[in-house]
Amino acid sequence: MLVSLLGILLSVIVGFVVTLISTKWVIGLCKKRGFTGKDINKLTKDDVPVLGGIGIVAGFVAGAFTFLLTSYNLSPGIENVVVSILLSSLIIGFLGLLDDIFNISQATRAFLPIFASIPLILYSVGHTIISIPFLGKVNFGILFYIIILPATLTITANAFNMLEGLNGLGAGMGLIMALALAYIGLKSGGTSFYAGIVSIILASVLFGFLIFNFYPAKTFPGNIGTYFIGSVIGSIGISGYMYTALFFLYLPYVIEFVLKAKTRFKGVSFGKIDDQGYLHWDSKPNSLTHIVMRIGKFKEYHIVLIIWGIEILFAILAVVFQTVTITI
Repeated sequence: MLVSLLGILLSVIVGFVVTLISTKWVIGLCKKRGFTGKDINKLTKDDVPVLGGIGIVAGFVAGAFTFLLTSYNLSPGIENVVVSILLSSLIIGFLGLLDDIFNISQATRAFLPIFASIPLILYSVGHTIISIPFLGKVNFGILFYIIILPATLTITANAFNMLEGLNGLGAGMGLIMALALAYIGLKSGGTSFYAGIVSIILASVLFGFLIFNFYPAKTFPGNIGTYFIGSVIGSIGISGYMYTALFFLYLPYVIEFVLKAKTRFKGVSFGKIDDQGYLHWDSKPNSLTHIVMRIGKFKEYHIVLIIWGIEILFAILAVVFQTVTITI
């Protein structure tokens, strides 16, 4: 595969450094402008900047453009992958920013990602086949463009908003997903390989953001961050034809969806904190975080690490089922 290893390395470094610089800048700006929220799972309930996701967007855009500029002339198709991922993700990231500032309606949050899928639809013209475990390759025809692809991006973008609220949880989940998709993509050829490289860039960006977001968090990703992470991962899976992997990677979010649906999506992922800093939940669980709280005595970062561990198990399944053809 004709790509510049130096270009990949440079893209990863640029993405990481820009994330560090821009996130630190956003933290200072949010404090001055009052864009803060309470850190609910702490005894002190400190005010924490909430628009840290801007740093994720800046770092990913910088890294992706660096990769595009250093490699587009080496092999055809690179620009199609990178541009489609960027366009779709930036549209949804903008939706997240609007939600952070104006608290837009649930209907808008649900339907705008459908329009954001248009760049990926144009990119995917001619590819309507999905390999499904135990069934083999299935050609969905026109349904792929009008239902499956828009639904995939909508689900992946919105899912990250449901399982959030603990320091580092969402960014860490995204990092695990990105590494899994990177491994799958780099073992493949063609556009899947390019999507794998974009996954590495995303992983470096999320690692940089976790420096500020892990316990105790100096910033929250905000809706711009959660929407953007979910949309980039969804776009990578779509552009790299890794639908099976996306299915397994998002299974914890399926559990979260079921739990939240029981509360008509009014449930939270926060816990109740005791005077020693341990989180607990005495009512019916309306989040995966609550299930973890009910099985043991854990502090916030313990719960995050446990859920990360769960996601790692699903990431392993994603790699196995995406890279091994299993039929009956």
